[in-house]
Amino acid sequence: MRQLGAGSTLGRVRRSGRIKVAAAVAGPPVAAAVLGNAFIGMDSMRWFRELRAPRLQLPMAAFGAVGAAYYVQLGVVLYRAYHRDDRHVRHLALVVLVGNELWNVAFFGGRSARSGFLGLLLFLGPLLSLQKAVADDPVSVLALTPYTVWVIGYDVPWVYRLWRLNRG
Repeated sequence: MRQLGAGSTLGRVRRSGRIKVAAAVAGPPVAAAVLGNAFIGMDSMRWFRELRAPRLQLPMAAFGAVGAAYYVQLGVVLYRAYHRDDRHVRHLALVVLVGNELWNVAFFGGRSARSGFLGLLLFLGPLLSLQKAVADDPVSVLALTPYTVWVIGYDVPWVYRLWRLNRG
């Protein structure tokens, strides 16, 4: 009896299915990371470095690490939603990805700490909706909760303080 390998028709179908899943799961976070960071040019970074920083501001490398973890976390949520055929969670995860990148536009692109703070408050709506929507999936809860805690516990107070220090 002949076993079906990667070169067989069934193997090609399985491989193309894995590619489709990978594109559906990794594509949005990768696209969001690339497109969102396109709005953070050297001028925007210069503006950011010239702001008066709150005492609780972390080094830039920490922001990069959190950002990388965020994209992986959203990838996990998308992967779980894809395999659970949960379109609602997939939709909310995509809204969160877009909302995060719009925050980059408001804050860095607009060079406005005020817009960053107000945009972050708006961003809480989709993020908390996603957190609630994944409540029945322990893996997604485990993946998403650290980011949600980060946004509420660090981002909101940090960007508020940044705005208040740089109102001029």
